[in-house]
Amino acid sequence: MSAQAVGREDNMGSLFQRIGLSLGARALPVGVFVAGVLASTYAGVVRYDHAQTERAAAQQDAAEDFLFLLRHRLTLYEGATRDLAALFSASDAIRAEEFSAFITASQVFQRYDGIRVFGYVARVPAGDVARFERDTRREVPGFHLVDPAPAHEYYPVVYGEHAFDPARMTALLGVDFAAFPERRAAMQEAARRGEPVATRRMSTILDSQGRSIVQVYAPVRPPGSGTVKGYIFSTLYTNVMFAGLDNGRMSRQFDLEVYDGSVAPENLVYGAARAPHALAQRGERPAYGSAVRFANRAWLIHLYARPGAGDTEPARAAVLFAMASSLLSLAAAWATAAWLRNRARQRAMHDFSERFAAFFEHHPFSVCAIDKQRRFLHANDQLLRELGVDRQALLGKRAGAYVDPADLASVERQLDEALAGRAVAFATRVPGAAGRMVDMSIVLIPMSTRDDVTHVLGFAENITERKDAERALYESRQMLQLILDNIPQSVFWKNADSVYEGGNRALLADAGLATDADLIGRTDADLHWKDRAPQYRQVDLEVMQSGVARMRMQALDRDIAGAERWVETSKIPLKDDAGNVTGVLAVTEDITARKYMEQELFRLAHHDSLTGLPNRGYFNGQLEQAVARAQRHGGLALMYFDIDRFKGINDTHGHDVGDEVIRMFASRVQAVVREADFVARLGGDEFVLIAEGLQGPAAAAVIAQKIVGAMVPPFQLGAATLQVTTSIGIATFAAGQTARTLIRAADQAMYDAKRAGRNCFRIAAAGDDRSVT
Repeated sequence: MSAQAVGREDNMGSLFQRIGLSLGARALPVGVFVAGVLASTYAGVVRYDHAQTERAAAQQDAAEDFLFLLRHRLTLYEGATRDLAALFSASDAIRAEEFSAFITASQVFQRYDGIRVFGYVARVPAGDVARFERDTRREVPGFHLVDPAPAHEYYPVVYGEHAFDPARMTALLGVDFAAFPERRAAMQEAARRGEPVATRRMSTILDSQGRSIVQVYAPVRPPGSGTVKGYIFSTLYTNVMFAGLDNGRMSRQFDLEVYDGSVAPENLVYGAARAPHALAQRGERPAYGSAVRFANRAWLIHLYARPGAGDTEPARAAVLFAMASSLLSLAAAWATAAWLRNRARQRAMHDFSERFAAFFEHHPFSVCAIDKQRRFLHANDQLLRELGVDRQALLGKRAGAYVDPADLASVERQLDEALAGRAVAFATRVPGAAGRMVDMSIVLIPMSTRDDVTHVLGFAENITERKDAERALYESRQMLQLILDNIPQSVFWKNADSVYEGGNRALLADAGLATDADLIGRTDADLHWKDRAPQYRQVDLEVMQSGVARMRMQALDRDIAGAERWVETSKIPLKDDAGNVTGVLAVTEDITARKYMEQELFRLAHHDSLTGLPNRGYFNGQLEQAVARAQRHGGLALMYFDIDRFKGINDTHGHDVGDEVIRMFASRVQAVVREADFVARLGGDEFVLIAEGLQGPAAAAVIAQKIVGAMVPPFQLGAATLQVTTSIGIATFAAGQTARTLIRAADQAMYDAKRAGRNCFRIAAAGDDRSVT
């Protein structure tokens, strides 16, 4: 082969090599860029879907929190009406002043926002209208029945309390609530069920504004009686209750609609939007829906998410993420191309300078190139605007000059990593154009020639707004903790193993701990109430396994000093984004004062104020129960007795001496009867005694003789010395007798004792139930 032929062959090989290198330099970077764009697009879609899922989960959590608060508040509203009805049922001596004092003392209007009225509606039988009006006027001056109908039962308002308009309450006195169909239906249903029943939504009466209300009626039945003597009612202003339930937080996220039973215009209880979503026939489904029971009514709760600024945040975040990923793909493609151009380092640097402006000059992110000496080689317009400098002043300056001095050491380490050939991402603060420090998220990508890093390409995003939002979120969490730390109730939360993960200051005080760090990681077995740890763990498991909250559990407890107290605890399950129960949240409140108040109200309703003995209403209930037990076991005796010639004592010495005689008489009776015997004062100088477990009439006679003998010593009342005696009638239970026949027999026997000369007792013949004449 000739030398000329060999030369031509070498030239052809060199040409093919150059063509191969050229194709490789173009195809590989393009492939990297396309793959990066595809991957970043997919990642952006995934990020968008994830953000949408998180937003939907957050809305559901907010809706469930609101529904929990709503159920709790409605339970309190219903319970307040039931409690007041129970007080009226337990005593037949409640007066208007006592009713008003109870409402004031219990602070129901302050505690239950939305309830504006509590009142009492009496049942007036047909034909008894005139007598009822005459008797009621003695207690309520000026009381009169509005349009009475003597041929029918009448249900007038006797007295009540209005939260802010006493004159309106006065105008309602004497109005027949049964004349209104919704109210009459609720009263009838409450009487049938024996528990509170709410009306449908209706307009107020005697109100020019025609505001919407719901009323709850609870029947008042004396113990042992099947007859309803009236109703306690409460008036709930729906707009006030729903709008102020959570201080308006829910209304900023959702439009609330409440329907009674089914979705229909006439069943709308409350609607926050002018055009209710469920009735607009737009096919719009609620973001969250549930059913709530309130006073034997089924309310359908619909929550519709309101549009807000956060609706576009997932798409914006996904777009920014895809753009950043695309830029990284572009940078990777550029770095690949630079590596392939290893034989033309100087020319590559020149090409980079030319292409930098073409690619990044008008890019929305800040982009720069930094050489191995950490000096700026290139910068786009966005970076110049962020820093507030011109291009000539920036190029050639060290990058550290534009970093917060507090972050300089950290930024230098990141540059060392990038110049060593590793891409890095970090956040730092730089001085901005407005003279304030701004937060920047920075990605540094090393650019190489022949495996030698020649410079670093930097991408920076201004994240000041995001950082400000994160700081605001942290401050809001701190504010929430501050609020929790300043409420009287103990609040804490545990994980699935009942290990404490946090609590407020009240809980720390109850546990005798100084800081939250002393609580986290402990269990109930590590705290001073460790003897009750198994019971607490059992309740935690029941709540977590069922997923259903346990509300208002009351128990007798002891504080860290050993003092006895009553506490009320509510526990709800905590769930993650997938709906799995991860722990429990609990609120515990010291209700000792409330318990004592309930006990005092019970005492006032069931005991005589002069002697402290049970009163007539309490006695009637106890006798019914004693007769029921005697039907199975026998051994029951009833004694009726009074003070002989008591009227003469009152007329001679005055009522003050008479009252003192009654107190001394009651004290002597209590001193000689058995501990199990039930002694009550029926009124005036009349007393009654229930004795159970007796072995025949002789045992009852022993007790009666002790009472007679207890009066032998004279009653010394100041300068007066009185000889007091008593007459006692005894009736022993026989099969088939009722409480009424037993009372009549004992009463007749007492009059037999008086006819026998007083200061003695007589036993009624078995089964004797002659009427007293």
